[in-house]
Amino acid sequence: MLQTVLTLALSAAVGYVLYRKHIPAGMLIGAVIASAVLTAVFHAGHIPGAAKNIAQVIAGTFIGCSARREDFRQLRTFWKPVLMITFSLLVVNLAIGFLLCLVGYSDLLTCLVCAIPGGIAETTLIAADFGADPSKVLLVHFCRLIVGLMVFPLVVERFTPPMPETASVEQENAAEALDPRRNTLRLLAALAVASLCAWGGSLLHIPAAPVLCSLLSTFLLNVSGFTIRFPHWLRRVAQVLSGAYIGCLLDPSRFGSLLTVLWAVLITTAVLLANAALFGKWMEKLFGVPMREGMLMLTPAGASDMALISADIGVSSPRLILVQIYRLIIATAIFPQICLLISGLFT
Repeated sequence: MLQTVLTLALSAAVGYVLYRKHIPAGMLIGAVIASAVLTAVFHAGHIPGAAKNIAQVIAGTFIGCSARREDFRQLRTFWKPVLMITFSLLVVNLAIGFLLCLVGYSDLLTCLVCAIPGGIAETTLIAADFGADPSKVLLVHFCRLIVGLMVFPLVVERFTPPMPETASVEQENAAEALDPRRNTLRLLAALAVASLCAWGGSLLHIPAAPVLCSLLSTFLLNVSGFTIRFPHWLRRVAQVLSGAYIGCLLDPSRFGSLLTVLWAVLITTAVLLANAALFGKWMEKLFGVPMREGMLMLTPAGASDMALISADIGVSSPRLILVQIYRLIIATAIFPQICLLISGLFT
């Protein structure tokens, strides 16, 4: 208990310092750094699995509250970019998987799972379910997350023009008009429904149930007219919980040869950043999607991770939220099956 309190306190403190320094995703990055140092160096870090589930439920609720019924009208003209995003993610998944296998990082199935475009927690759990090496998957996804949270937002913010606000004025006015007490009751009700659905999904062994089931349930509430103003402080809480949990997963003794690990990190980082820049530019030229928005749709970090920090770098695009929902679904329900099938064919 004392270790958990110490880990959360230190993670929140370091995260708050970076947040006050206006570092993109400062709360999440600070929590990861603090808990990782506390765990790897002092062997004193500990976060129970329930904290991960709470963070995923909050992240799922946040995404569900962000999407609106009228946003789906944009999909009538946005299906071609969605197909391009799906194609690029699949190409990257296969390219990274085979390259990691060629440099001897691990077996093919583990390498393919390493490249699934999902979040670190759900992908590591999927690896365990499939019989892949969870520690190897965790390392690559930890590096992806660090790149996605520390490097990627800085690159996007520096080298792409800012985006105009695209949120629905009517929706914003409706949210602002809510009485604070009424909004609190609605938020508690939404979190309760999301938690129950996440629990039910876990009982049914649905992959990434906490974030996926909470997202879908809150989204259905939202589009039915159950408007909720999601508080910023609650998103910060989710960032600290998620970052502290991820940092505690880092165990250098389980990662194998340093040279192989270095090759795996370099290959993964190079392919992901090149993919985001290349396809982001293509979507801008072919479909008029802003470069910043397109690159964030192809972020190295998982959809649930990016949902918690996209607002920190000035992006609140409804299309980005919808793509995150779509990406979360295919990364947990479709891509793992493709990896399992290809691994079976080649081995």
